Amino acid sequence: MDFNGNAFGLLAAHPIRPLVSLHHMEKIDPIFPNMTRMKALQHLYHAATFDPHRILQQTVCYDRLFSWTISVSWGYVVQIFEHSVHLPDAQRVQESYLPWKKNAYGTLYEFNTRKFESDPCRRQLVYYLDEVSMGVNGIKTIYKKRTPENCTFSKNSPRKLEEIRVFSCKLELDTKQLLAPRRHCCDILPSTSDKMMEIGIRECKEDELIYMHN
Repeated sequence: MDFNGNAFGLLAAHPIRPLVSLHHMEKIDPIFPNMTRMKALQHLYHAATFDPHRILQQTVCYDRLFSWTISVSWGYVVQIFEHSVHLPDAQRVQESYLPWKKNAYGTLYEFNTRKFESDPCRRQLVYYLDEVSMGVNGIKTIYKKRTPENCTFSKNSPRKLEEIRVFSCKLELDTKQLLAPRRHCCDILPSTSDKMMEIGIRECKEDELIYMHN
């Protein structure tokens, strides 16, 4: 699939198939803010060396206390919506990109889309991958804000969060998972700071909603 400009919407809601390639990079903005195209790609592929099957895989979880929706695109971004978002809507691609061809056929893609909010204060919060490390209990990825914003917010807003930490185990795909891939689920973990959120990714139970929508 070919497109121009900002690839954020596509990468943040990548299908559960493994990432194969990114091409026509000269037409695409750097996928991480404040980096060159090459540096941004190296940053993404560095994460992929830790868990190649999980890179860009999306999982969604909910903070019931604050009614937030959290979408993790592993190795790339964590998004926090300040309200509950239905799972199918959270999985829709945001139209941050421009069509490859400027005609009616150039806007036809084989996935569901939704509007990309241009105002950063009305948009969901976005935390970009900062670092990856391997520990005895699995892989830890840390995501931080990379773009400045000057927005007013309440004391219960997620905008006070400065860092998101995501914990996961390396994804090993067996034959069953390759034939019928399933999304993973995530949980909000207890945190020691009100400026940090911690998330654990795990396999879904068979009766969990995200398991049934893939």
